[in-house]
Amino acid sequence: MSNLADIQKYIDLITSQHKDKPKFIAWLTAHLDIADDAKSLLDALDNYFDIDSAVGTQLDILGEKIGRARVLTFQPTDGSSPVLEDEMYRLILKAKIAQNQWDGTINQIYDLWYSIFDQVYLVLKDNQNMTLDVLILGLSTDLEKDLVANGYIIPKPQGVKINYAYSATEIFAYGMDNDNFKGYGEGYWLQYL
Repeated sequence: MSNLADIQKYIDLITSQHKDKPKFIAWLTAHLDIADDAKSLLDALDNYFDIDSAVGTQLDILGEKIGRARVLTFQPTDGSSPVLEDEMYRLILKAKIAQNQWDGTINQIYDLWYSIFDQVYLVLKDNQNMTLDVLILGLSTDLEKDLVANGYIIPKPQGVKINYAYSATEIFAYGMDNDNFKGYGEGYWLQYL
């Protein structure tokens, strides 16, 4: 239903010779009502197809435009359905958008990765022999690991073999101490001197 205040501002513009004609007012109100409903729909359309708030069929339509189907091309190792729920589908749609924008450099893989997974760490090593070693720290589900291993998340250069390794626990890192990296800094040595 349209907003009466939006229509009223146009009704108020009617000249004095037609203001007292109820049929004309009703006719104009009916037409303005239709136009206002169309305007309201167009205003809301951006929100309906915002990748962060879209659900169900809206995500499916976005997937068609982006080039990524909801149904996976493999059977997940955890036995779950290859038809993704909205939250996981949203994740691979964002990853596909990132892959489409990738410029082919390792530095941008990091940027793209952290735009999707802000709390999951990625370490890449280019072996200079058409292979790439990838260490991922903190992925929470087997499905996420399957998506990475099957090329749904990390962009892959043509002809490059990627070796994946995952760690659910923290690893040693000098000078870092957070959920994924545990280590000691310079202060560690000073306490024993």
